[in-house]
Amino acid sequence: MLKLVLFQLIFLYFGIATACAGNKEQSTINQFKSYLQTIKSIAVDFDQTDSNGTSSKGKLLISKPYKFRCNYYPPFPILIIGNKNYVSVYDYDMETVSRIKPKDNIFNFLLTDDTDFEQHFQVSSVTEQGRLLTVKLYHIISDRYSNITFNKDTQQLQKIEVFEDDNIITLKFDQMYKVSNFAEELFEFKNPDIFGPPDRMTKDELEKHIVLQQ
Repeated sequence: MLKLVLFQLIFLYFGIATACAGNKEQSTINQFKSYLQTIKSIAVDFDQTDSNGTSSKGKLLISKPYKFRCNYYPPFPILIIGNKNYVSVYDYDMETVSRIKPKDNIFNFLLTDDTDFEQHFQVSSVTEQGRLLTVKLYHIISDRYSNITFNKDTQQLQKIEVFEDDNIITLKFDQMYKVSNFAEELFEFKNPDIFGPPDRMTKDELEKHIVLQQ
């Protein structure tokens, strides 16, 4: 009888511990989702590296809903512009354009509302280390994983890692700034066969088209 009581107590303890851990993880996931919803109109500089030793710098602009511009600085030859209908990738060296649907974009979690997030992404794991929270996301459509790290105290995005078959792409972010106004042409992608290649902007040129919140 004593053994049965002890077994029941142990089972109850682990049941409560598991429930508490599950509640804490869900609370952390909700905190992460709430953080994503606070991202509206922002500009942030980034450094990008990958496993092959390639490195580049640029600025990410987001204007919710849907609009973003991933503006790499020369000499890196890529420009990415997204809107409600397409994500367009222009290669200045190859003079080519490729397009995908927004839902196919692995970074779309930064642009979507909570409903779209649930449809296209799954939270695989959550890790807390001091003030840093890292969420591992599974993008259902592309069948790829990414790690998103943000600072809980400063509410700043710190790092994104994208895991590909033979490569890991890492973006490290500087201070994120709220924007009061973007020039609309930053998010327009015109047919380069008709209008020529899109403007290739340096950091100084790009910032002339942005008004930060005071």
